[in-house]
Amino acid sequence: MSEPAAAPLELTHSHIDDVSHGHAPLMRVTLPLTQTPVWLATRYDVVKEALGDSRFVRDPAKIPGTQGGGVGAEMLDEAGLPPEYRQYLEILVMVDGPEHTRLRTHVIRAFAPRRIAALRPRIDRLTQDLTAELAAKDSDFDLLHSFTYPLVTNVICEIIGVDEADRPQLSGWIRDYESGEPDRFLPGIGHLAAYISGLLDRRAAEPAEDLASDLLRSNAEAAQEQQLSRQEMIALVFLLINTGIAPSAFFLADGVLALLDHPEELARLRAQPELLPRAVQELLRYVSAVHVGATLYATEDLELGGVLVRKGEGVTAGLLSADRDPGTFDDAGRLDLSREAARGAGHIAYGHGAHRCIGAALANLQTEIVLDHLLLQRDTLALAIERNAVERIGFAGEGTFPLRLPVRF
Repeated sequence: MSEPAAAPLELTHSHIDDVSHGHAPLMRVTLPLTQTPVWLATRYDVVKEALGDSRFVRDPAKIPGTQGGGVGAEMLDEAGLPPEYRQYLEILVMVDGPEHTRLRTHVIRAFAPRRIAALRPRIDRLTQDLTAELAAKDSDFDLLHSFTYPLVTNVICEIIGVDEADRPQLSGWIRDYESGEPDRFLPGIGHLAAYISGLLDRRAAEPAEDLASDLLRSNAEAAQEQQLSRQEMIALVFLLINTGIAPSAFFLADGVLALLDHPEELARLRAQPELLPRAVQELLRYVSAVHVGATLYATEDLELGGVLVRKGEGVTAGLLSADRDPGTFDDAGRLDLSREAARGAGHIAYGHGAHRCIGAALANLQTEIVLDHLLLQRDTLALAIERNAVERIGFAGEGTFPLRLPVRF
């Protein structure tokens, strides 16, 4: 067992996107907007082991003798988020064990693969209409803000039950929240929470086939100790809206950019469209929807990848780095749409274990449909700017994503 004593490395957003696997399985680092050092796991086997080990928890407050709320709380403090708003970002994410199961059970039905598959015609129509509208303008457009954001907003709103007339306003509140500007993001959270509360009231009076109605039905049928509070229902819907929009929009933009960067792979996909499902999984491995996972905290002294992690210390999972680990994937830095992962060694872009992304089936379906309409049914999509002019934006502890992506048909 080894115990590296190197001083913590101050990571920037770009470092998070391009972490060296180095020689050590864990690196001692300080994430952006934090002061508490954590272990950064970058190797596939180590990341997967940590994510599946019940001796790690998401909430350090649950570990006796541990002080503070961990690096997540430090980031929220730095962002100026008041305590009363933190439930909207922490529910599901910061709980483990039976409590996590209780919350997840109430929303999992809406994201079951069979139910998501039934959405294909609707998502296909939304994508087709948006693509045709942008192509008809015969001008440059921003793929992120004119295509991927509107599309995924419509899809998640469809699932949750947001009326079509309300979606532009809801999208504006999401943008306010994501701006990070104090005079915008706090009112954005407040408006979203109030809207969700009103939506639950409407669905209580007139149930429909949507997640808001599912939550109310599931809660009514649950044993008393498994029921959700009103505030928990609002927070769950808020989290699903938030995580269903920004990560998906950024991933779709980055996935398209990756294919434009690799014209030989795009040509292969056009020649062999049956590769599309496999191509989606390779893009998830190559660019990932979430670059860095939530920090996990050791409930006891333990060994991880041959390194001693002491009780209360945090381990942050480098998902993108793990998915490019040359020890697991042959020629890991190359995009290969025909890649077949070895059994049990597929990408972990959706995480692993109990906290694996609920929306995985939805993300797979959306990506297939988007790539089909943008790049297979049409063969003229191209960048409208020089490749080195593509700007990226960093999010605390998450990596970098395209700020805008000007393209044209």
